[in-house]
Amino acid sequence: MVIESKTVKAAARAEYIKFATLFLGVLISLPLGPRAARCAPAEVPRALREAWLRFHETELCQGVDAVFSLRKDTMEVWCLVEDEKSYGKFLELIEPLRASYTVAVYVTRLNPEKKSPEDKDPPPSLWNNTEIREYLQDPFQRNSGSAGGFTVRPPPGEHDTEFFLKQRIMMFAEQTLEWERKMNRYAGDLPELAEAAFGSSAEPALSSRAAAACLAHAQGVEKLAERLADNLARALPKAGKRSRASEDPPSARRPAPPVENAIQLANGAHSIARRIYNFIHPQNHTVGLVDLREPSLLESLRSLRRMVGDFQRSASRVGDAKGP
Repeated sequence: MVIESKTVKAAARAEYIKFATLFLGVLISLPLGPRAARCAPAEVPRALREAWLRFHETELCQGVDAVFSLRKDTMEVWCLVEDEKSYGKFLELIEPLRASYTVAVYVTRLNPEKKSPEDKDPPPSLWNNTEIREYLQDPFQRNSGSAGGFTVRPPPGEHDTEFFLKQRIMMFAEQTLEWERKMNRYAGDLPELAEAAFGSSAEPALSSRAAAACLAHAQGVEKLAERLADNLARALPKAGKRSRASEDPPSARRPAPPVENAIQLANGAHSIARRIYNFIHPQNHTVGLVDLREPSLLESLRSLRRMVGDFQRSASRVGDAKGP
């Protein structure tokens, strides 16, 4: 059974996810935290748990933001479809289950926003950003009037250089926001995967697969955090000499179980993702002074990557303790 709900505006995406997870009672104990598959391994057939795990192993979770509720002989999924191809593969994944189990999928799709004249311009926060304009301006002056081998003419009344600069800044903003979304999605799925791999409810037959999916998601967080730091470094003022806060070596930090580290990592990524979005689309078209005077976003992204390292080490310790 697939139920199509009314479409929601793209601007309300985050509010929809928050509402859906709270309403359905499947949100784990995190402030604005990630989704969780509520299920007791002893009560849920292995085929249902394998389908949930396969959803993450194949990274369909990047194109379909889903909340799973698994109970005895029943799977319910509330999902926000962001990529139709991923959604089609997800339906193919769960279709064989319908012969033996009750499977219900509740679907919401984003309603494309109507473009206004202002939407054709880059975000004011970046258009008025001296650093990003200087970084992106020269390539347009070198390649003015062409893109991909084709001649591109700016709208009447707009100079070539300004038109191509706007296009480049818009691409920069879209790329940064896409990486932010993917990083947040990878991190948001970590707690439930860590519980399935290393937690008290871990099922031995599936724990090794869950651990592999969990570590792959963590690597995705680290890779995207690095890309975001490189991008944002172009948009933030060059920092002067400043004292570096002493960072404890990994061995000096308090070791924590993988599930606890995963929760901290998910919360950290969620906070940073929200700050990145607000940096590009700030209220009242202004950027917080803390991000201009001190590139704290870059420090936060570096800290997030250290958290990934902590998680990987804690997962390795648990894996070594279990043995072959």
